[in-house]
Amino acid sequence: MSPGTTDSPGTAAPTSEPPTSTSITGTSTSPTSTGEPTTTDGTTGDPPPEPPDLWCPGGPQGGCEAQPDAPLEAGAAVLSIVPNCWERWVDVDMDNEWKPADDMLLDCGCDQKCPGDPGYTKPDDGEGDGELQALFMAGFGHDRPAYGVRDASHGLVGGDDGLWARAVAFRQGESTLAIVAIDTVGYFNNDVEAIRELLPAQDIDLDYLIVHATHNHEGPDTMGLWGEDLFTSGYTPEYRQQVRDTIVEAIVGAFKDMREVGSMRVGEVDVSTYHPKGMGNLLRDSRDPWIADETISAAHLSDTEGVPIATLVNYGCHPETLADDNYLVTSDFVHALRRTVETGSEWQTAAGKPGLGGPAIYINGAVGGMMTTLGVNVENPDGETYQAASFEKADSVGQMLGEMALDAVAMGEEITGPALRFAAKRFRAGVRNTNFKLMFDLQVLEREVFGADMPGKEEIETEMALVELGPIQMLTVPGELLPELAIGGYDGSHINADGVPLLKPDNVNPPDLRAAPSGPYIEDRMGLTYRWIVGLGNDELGYIIPEYDFQLAETMPWINEAEGNHYEETNSLGPDMAALVDQFADLLIHWSKS
Repeated sequence: MSPGTTDSPGTAAPTSEPPTSTSITGTSTSPTSTGEPTTTDGTTGDPPPEPPDLWCPGGPQGGCEAQPDAPLEAGAAVLSIVPNCWERWVDVDMDNEWKPADDMLLDCGCDQKCPGDPGYTKPDDGEGDGELQALFMAGFGHDRPAYGVRDASHGLVGGDDGLWARAVAFRQGESTLAIVAIDTVGYFNNDVEAIRELLPAQDIDLDYLIVHATHNHEGPDTMGLWGEDLFTSGYTPEYRQQVRDTIVEAIVGAFKDMREVGSMRVGEVDVSTYHPKGMGNLLRDSRDPWIADETISAAHLSDTEGVPIATLVNYGCHPETLADDNYLVTSDFVHALRRTVETGSEWQTAAGKPGLGGPAIYINGAVGGMMTTLGVNVENPDGETYQAASFEKADSVGQMLGEMALDAVAMGEEITGPALRFAAKRFRAGVRNTNFKLMFDLQVLEREVFGADMPGKEEIETEMALVELGPIQMLTVPGELLPELAIGGYDGSHINADGVPLLKPDNVNPPDLRAAPSGPYIEDRMGLTYRWIVGLGNDELGYIIPEYDFQLAETMPWINEAEGNHYEETNSLGPDMAALVDQFADLLIHWSKS
């Protein structure tokens, strides 16, 4: 999309009640931005009711005083987060299901080495006990233990697949920021807070940390929802600590790699212009109305010697191309996207593109509602088509997106003297989903709940942040934002897919678009040229759904889906989240314009 574009003039439809927020310093009730008169810059005319909790440079917390002439520095590091301890198995009957009676357990313990294997020294934990030490994969159903990691024997071409913590750190004067993207389905805010507490011991003076989960559905459970059964967490304490330690190590590595930025190129391209099917060649929106953010953005940083530091890529889609019948650990299409940006693309018959070098860091965007590759008939430049879940399909999607990211950099602009600014705000959100309440109570989802003894008043604490890096403005969102909340599109302006209707003609319960908010939407209110949504930024609270179309089933709500594409409600905190995100986006945007 073009920055600053709105679907129609006017203000958003008012919500029934203003949400109540609680900062880390106290409680306050603040009006939302919806229903307020707006200024020409898209924000409400009144000053924000409360400031961010921290901001740099010059924030009240100290330690990041403004130094206007200080150069921007950056560094990056990449480390594996494939679990250290789990056992593999062989799907003997090839039914994509672990059945002890029919399949073969490779009962080799944590290190996956048995007597006679290269490097075997002695038995380790779990070896020979006849029990599978499972790595439960996340994102679909329960009891999906991985049987391996994708490698060359499974169609891998070029580079290492797997799971990664990819960190980039920035410093300008006394202001320091780190962004770490991890190939997981989600990551709770309490884990982020635990990592922040580990950093001082590493002698890292970090003002603010963002941990972003790419929402990968083909890796381990890092939330607790996908264990052996509904009431058993799939997130082990050992892996929790491994991920925390690895993120800390990646941040330390990024600081050690810190160099002055000599060149920064930033750009974006329209994904829908690369194929006659438009967006329909790479994703679909499984929920009415069809609205997809057609932009892929990229920023490439090199040092003063021209050596690449990192490339950041922002695009919104679920990494779930391999679907639920895959039992090999992989980062899905994100692997091929990053590989392409780093080392270039390669097709059988079509010409490829050279890569940029240095590590690529993928930052997923507004993925809710639901942006997915599942069911999409993908055609690659070789003319091959893939609809069913396969590694070939994931690689095609990732490689095509990677080429678009390379185009975004090549056709972008050179930025001189980029400035770094950021701010963050903590707040509390009400937990309306009774399933989530039960999972919190049972500690399947490990999360502090405030007001747990006050039915209907339960809340959890989360945060949002706004980062400005030269002409880029990144807004972190603690979950899976439906794209229409960021870009609008209720008028059909963000379909960009050949032959796709805004509403499915067979939808028995279509959304009433007359009740949809009319804007300006979040990205319309953001102030800089390149506007990035950082989905699942520092938290994963499920789908964030426009209130006008938030519908629950009449019987067993939060479990059953209401008719007409309402799966997302069953995996959301409740109907208040969209207004809260809007409110705190406005607060941070107000700060950025001050």
